[in-house]
Amino acid sequence: MATFAVTMVKDEADVIAGTLRHMADEVDELIVADNGSVDGTRDVLADLTIDLPMTVLDDPDPAYHQSAKMTSLAALAAESGAEWIVPFDADELWFHHVDRVGVVLSGLDPEIGYVSAAIVNHFRTSLDEPDVDPFRSMVWRQRDPQRLGKIAFRWETGAIVHQGNHGVTLPSGRPGTPVLSIRHFPYRSPEQMITKAVNGAAAYAATDYAPSVGAHWRAYGQIHDRLGDAGIREVFQTHFWYLSPTDSGLVRDPAPYLRWASGG
Repeated sequence: MATFAVTMVKDEADVIAGTLRHMADEVDELIVADNGSVDGTRDVLADLTIDLPMTVLDDPDPAYHQSAKMTSLAALAAESGAEWIVPFDADELWFHHVDRVGVVLSGLDPEIGYVSAAIVNHFRTSLDEPDVDPFRSMVWRQRDPQRLGKIAFRWETGAIVHQGNHGVTLPSGRPGTPVLSIRHFPYRSPEQMITKAVNGAAAYAATDYAPSVGAHWRAYGQIHDRLGDAGIREVFQTHFWYLSPTDSGLVRDPAPYLRWASGG
């Protein structure tokens, strides 16, 4: 019973190699759609196909139709033999506390259609570790999980992945007990946040979604339109960087990164 992880990425060169090596260590196969990256991400993906069980596709559509795109990637994974699908983002590390994600999912009751994964965010702080790899240097995380988690699901015809990978519609299949966890590294530097904010706002502007969908990306885009890069730098410094993480309620807890790989 194969487990595939699927993702769509754009301009994530600072973390994409680490994310994909980690996820390849947790599941059987990866399918990655690159959405017109211009920062070198596409070249990194091409290099990784040499030694990772990974298929890379090119997605020329600039619009953030994540639900439709991830559903299509999941269907492609099913055609390639996947039973379980893990829809993930380029800045997420999925794991289980005891075993590989794929092993855990393949061992679940056949009647279980999907399980949820709790998300905790990591932040930049003045006490970060001296390592260029964000997954190793950003060791401080929020204490409690986010309200919205993500899902992994057992493929069946008619499945629809929801926007944000926060849910799935299945013709059948019941939910299982939450068994997975995610460490999320959304904002890793002011420069990376600027790129992400500009890309996110442009991708949602290319859709016909209601303004409430992707509201924070639209808001960042408006800030950038008014104040330029300096406006996003201020957002990063104010909300996503901590001088004293313990006083701010953060917990020092390095991510379980590349646990199964040799030398990880």
